[in-house]
Amino acid sequence: MMATDFLPTVQPWLGPECGEAVRAQVDSGFLGPGNAARRFGERLAALAGVSHAVPTISGTIALTVAAKALGLNPGDEILVPAYGVVSTINAFSSAGLSPRLVDIEFATGCMDVAELRQRVTPKTKAVCFVDFSGHTGDPLVEAAALCRERGLPLIEDAACALGQHFAGQQAGSFGTVGCLSFSVAKVMTTGQGGALLTADRGLADRAAAWIDHGDLDWRATNTHRHIGTNLRFNDVLAALGLTQLDTIDARLERKRTAFAALQEELDGHLFTVPGGEAPLHNIVFCDQPEAMVRELRARNIGAVQQYRCLANQPVYAHLGDHAFAAARRWERTSVYLPFGLGLTADDARRIGRAVRETGLPLHRPRPSN
Repeated sequence: MMATDFLPTVQPWLGPECGEAVRAQVDSGFLGPGNAARRFGERLAALAGVSHAVPTISGTIALTVAAKALGLNPGDEILVPAYGVVSTINAFSSAGLSPRLVDIEFATGCMDVAELRQRVTPKTKAVCFVDFSGHTGDPLVEAAALCRERGLPLIEDAACALGQHFAGQQAGSFGTVGCLSFSVAKVMTTGQGGALLTADRGLADRAAAWIDHGDLDWRATNTHRHIGTNLRFNDVLAALGLTQLDTIDARLERKRTAFAALQEELDGHLFTVPGGEAPLHNIVFCDQPEAMVRELRARNIGAVQQYRCLANQPVYAHLGDHAFAAARRWERTSVYLPFGLGLTADDARRIGRAVRETGLPLHRPRPSN
């Protein structure tokens, strides 16, 4: 890639084998859902170290289905992090649940467990912990313990954490149910897609039934005992996903290599996560994020200010019942550099040099734990 070429914020990495797998599935004449989607779910479950995986059409829908399978009802209160992608809170609001926000830790980008403990009320029916940018460290372990202590189901939003692990445990397996996403920004992508992960057979069956018209065997019996809808994955997407699962180690190594090159250029100023893997995003912090984005885009580097404190989104302004100091600080200071799997080590070095050339000072983040 020439130095003058534009580096997009997200660019996937898909080799010819991906197209060949999709073509083979199309040529088979069966688009599914069928055996490929079933195998895809089995492979995901094995990767995450859980018994069951239920693929569906997006990570957002996986969260909604998780809430449904857990028996949450419209009006039930669920606690979610105050900073991050709007799809997490939308997954619950769109199903009629009543989210409340919990501030994050600035160092980790994850829900602050001390704040979580204070925000739980008798009305709270569930907690959604987001493995922010793949962070699966102590806060997640502590949140899971707190939820067990309070008898609350924990939905682990592991959308950004496929392949991440902590203390020998895989992302998506810490909660009552975990959810994955396969959108274009992720280490493995099917364009859109997601999955629900759980060790609970009953929960998995309820999820699978809900996304397939309410009944697991209606095609054999021509009988529907429950209400459901159609949110099923298909074999074309599964063929694309299976091929990437075959190379998941290489994909994670590619991510690590680019991240290490960028980290070297930026002398430790990048956001990090525990577990030995690279975070999903390449994030730096500065007091002039708009200027940083402007300067980098002038150098053909697709930097962005990615997310907001959710209470600063007009649709969720009514949830601003707390200071959310760390969430608002992330909104004020974070800059997301290009981070797609298509990024090479040379691309990463070019980005790092460009950041330094702006002359804008960076904050050094505290190490994540």
